Amino acid sequence: MLLGLGAAAVQLHAQYETSRARPEILAGITILGQDVGGQPPEVARGMVAAAAVRAVQRPVTLVAQEAETTATAAALGATPRLDGAIAQASAAGRSGDLVLDLRTRFAAWRGEIDLEIGYALDEARALEQLQRIAPIVERPSLPTRLDLEARKVLPASAGAALLAYDSMSAVAIGVARGSDRIELVVEAKPPVEDPLAEVAATLDLSAVVGTFETPYQTDPTQNDRNHNLKVGAAALDGTVVMPGETFSFNATVGERSAEAGYRYGTGITAGELVDVLGGGICQISSTIFGAGFFAGLEIVEGRPHSRPSSYVDMGLDSTVVWPDLDLKMRNPYDFPIVVHMTVSQGKVRAQILGARRPYRVAFERTLREVLPFRTVWRDDANLRAGSEDILQHGRRGFTLARERKFYEGDEVVRTESWDLHYPPTTEIVRRGTSPNGATAQPSPPPPLRDPAPHLRIMQ
Repeated sequence: MLLGLGAAAVQLHAQYETSRARPEILAGITILGQDVGGQPPEVARGMVAAAAVRAVQRPVTLVAQEAETTATAAALGATPRLDGAIAQASAAGRSGDLVLDLRTRFAAWRGEIDLEIGYALDEARALEQLQRIAPIVERPSLPTRLDLEARKVLPASAGAALLAYDSMSAVAIGVARGSDRIELVVEAKPPVEDPLAEVAATLDLSAVVGTFETPYQTDPTQNDRNHNLKVGAAALDGTVVMPGETFSFNATVGERSAEAGYRYGTGITAGELVDVLGGGICQISSTIFGAGFFAGLEIVEGRPHSRPSSYVDMGLDSTVVWPDLDLKMRNPYDFPIVVHMTVSQGKVRAQILGARRPYRVAFERTLREVLPFRTVWRDDANLRAGSEDILQHGRRGFTLARERKFYEGDEVVRTESWDLHYPPTTEIVRRGTSPNGATAQPSPPPPLRDPAPHLRIMQ
C-alpha cells in the first residue's frame, strides 16, 4: 500500500511539474468574466481585448456633493492594460508551492477566479474632461433669498468649486477599481454678503395681507412708460419692512434717472401731461399704496395726484416726485411684511405678504363737490388768425371724503378718515394770430366720466 501511495504521489508530482511547464492558462480561470482556461496567453489576450474595450466604455457617475454627471472611463482618459492580468492568469497554479498551487487549481475548478485588468490613465485627457465638467459642478454661494411667487424663504447656501487637479487621483483610483461612482474633490466657496440673514428666521410669507392691481396699456406707443413701470417695480420687489418700520418709496426706489435705467414717458407735472424722465412711476406708487391701504398699513405720508388718473379710482392713488414728494407707510404689526410687485400682461400687481391677515379692510369714498375747470388762451403766431386749437383739454376737479374701515369678523373696530382734493385741470387753447398761419385741426375732447357719488371696495 505504501509503495502504491508513493508511486501515485510520484506520478501526481510529475503531472504537476509537467503542467507548470505548459504555457496554457489553468482551466477555469476567467478574465473580466471571459473564460480563458486552457488558452495560450496570446490567444487569451485576443479573447479579453473586446471585453476590455467594453469595460472602459461603461458609464461612470462623477459625484461632486449634490451635483452628479455621467462619463465613461474611456472619456476620462482610461485605456485597458492586459499585460498584468494575462501574466497573473498564466502564473496561477504555478508558484512552485505545491499546497498553494493545489488550492489555486481547486478554486479555478470551482470557477472562483475571475481576474480584473489594469488601466493606464492619460492625465492630460482626464484633466480636460474634468475641466469640461467643472461648470456643471460649480455653483456660486448664495445669500438668503425670497421666492415670492411660492411665498418661501430660501436659506443661504455655500457654493462649490471643483478642484480638477486634486480630483485626478480620485479618478485614477476609481477607474482602477472599476467603480461605478467616483467622488470628486470639491472645495466650498466663501459665503457672500447676506442682508437678510438676521431677519430670515422671522420672515413668514404665508399670508397675503393686502393686494392691489392697476391696468396699463400694452400698445407699442407706451413701451418707454411700461419700461419705467418694470424698473420701478423691480426696485420695490422683495422689500422687507420690519415691525414698526416705515417704508419710504423714494428711499427704496431711488432717483428716477437715466443711470438707474429710466426713460422718458408721460407723467403729470403741475396738472399737465408732459414727457418726464421716469414717467409712469406714479402708477407704481399708486399700486403699492392700494396694497398697503388694504393691508392696513399706517399712512404716514401720501398725496393724491393733481388730476384724477385713468388707471386707478380717486382716493386710491398716491403721487411721488423725487426727492420732495414721497409715499411713506408704517408697518403696525408685530411681524415683518414683504412687498411683492410684478408688471405683466397689462397689469401692475402689488402684494403685501406676511404671517397673517389681521383685518378685513373697506375703502369708502364719498364725492362732495365737482369743481369746474377754467380756460386760458395762448396766442400762437403759427396758427391762422381766428383759428383755435386745444393744447390741453380741461378736466373737472373734485373734493371727496375717504374712509378706511377695519373689520374683525363683521364688526368695525376702527375707522380712519381723510379729506382729499383733486384740483381742476385748466384747458389750454392756442389762438392763431397770423394771417398766413396753418389752420388748426381740432381734436375731440376726451369723454368725461362722472365719478360715482359713493364707492366702496372691500378686501
